[in-house]
Amino acid sequence: MKVKRSLLKLLANGVPTDLKLKAASLDPEVTGLMEPDDAVTVLFVLGYDADEAVSRAAVKSLQDYSISQKVMAMEQRLEPAVIKRLIEMHPDNDAILIMAVLNTGIDEKTLLRLAGTGPEEVANVLAEDIDLLGRMPALVEALVKNPVIQRTLKASLNAMASSSTQAGQGAPVSAPLPVPKDLMDEKSLVRPDEQNMYRMILEMKMAQKLKLALTGNKSAREILVKDSNRLVSSAVLKNPRVTEDEVLRVANSKGASEELLRSIGRNKEWLKNYNVRLGMIANPKTPLTISMKLLDTLNEKDLAKISKSKNIASVLASSARRKVEAKEKK
Repeated sequence: MKVKRSLLKLLANGVPTDLKLKAASLDPEVTGLMEPDDAVTVLFVLGYDADEAVSRAAVKSLQDYSISQKVMAMEQRLEPAVIKRLIEMHPDNDAILIMAVLNTGIDEKTLLRLAGTGPEEVANVLAEDIDLLGRMPALVEALVKNPVIQRTLKASLNAMASSSTQAGQGAPVSAPLPVPKDLMDEKSLVRPDEQNMYRMILEMKMAQKLKLALTGNKSAREILVKDSNRLVSSAVLKNPRVTEDEVLRVANSKGASEELLRSIGRNKEWLKNYNVRLGMIANPKTPLTISMKLLDTLNEKDLAKISKSKNIASVLASSARRKVEAKEKK
């Protein structure tokens, strides 16, 4: 596989074992402030080093490397073998899988496998990329076979496959717009100019928005969680750096989509937060099946408030009222 020339000082034949060991442990004395894409590449290569101590240390470091950093690494083009390794390590992580299919370094075999067997979010991301589908007819076929694809989308894909006579001649791909560093750096103290930021994001293609939703900082997430495309807005909640405060704002927002609220309802960690549960129940857009399950977790005071609310489904308010009455009888 190809690696950057700058990384050869750590990976080339003849590099001293002690230096490789430090690199395999991401010792800052050797690696410095290495970018995430370089770090995962170095750890992947050293994971196959002939020296068992080096390979063992590299494998452990790659396992311990945070999801957030791995997602950031996939913002840059990676070698196909590195992408496959990250997928193997996190086969159920939607952020990793989405970033993988969006990475220009992914090989065709892996892309087709994810299209045919990946989760709904991944399949939908690929189904939205008309240019890519035009260049890869096999991708359309793989998506159609994916059992998670909804019937209406499958019909649309079938129509595309049968009517397209110019498969492989998709529109040229434009160079991605540069994303300002202050939209990526979570620790940035500089808040970007909102007007310019909105304009820049509006000009992005969906794939670029998705990448920013999954890797961007709080400023970017605040905009993209309101995006009209549900794939983009939902991707914000898959960003490994999203905070409980952001989740709480979505739970309390009457403008939040049902898809976003479903995402929160599926996350057990977020639901440990009492205020998130309360916000979900009080939000009229929360699917009733989720609200009803959460009702039993409320304290008596909040249960009484919900029972009198006119902003939620009557069946939910009635259920809350019955629970209040039952507790009063006790």
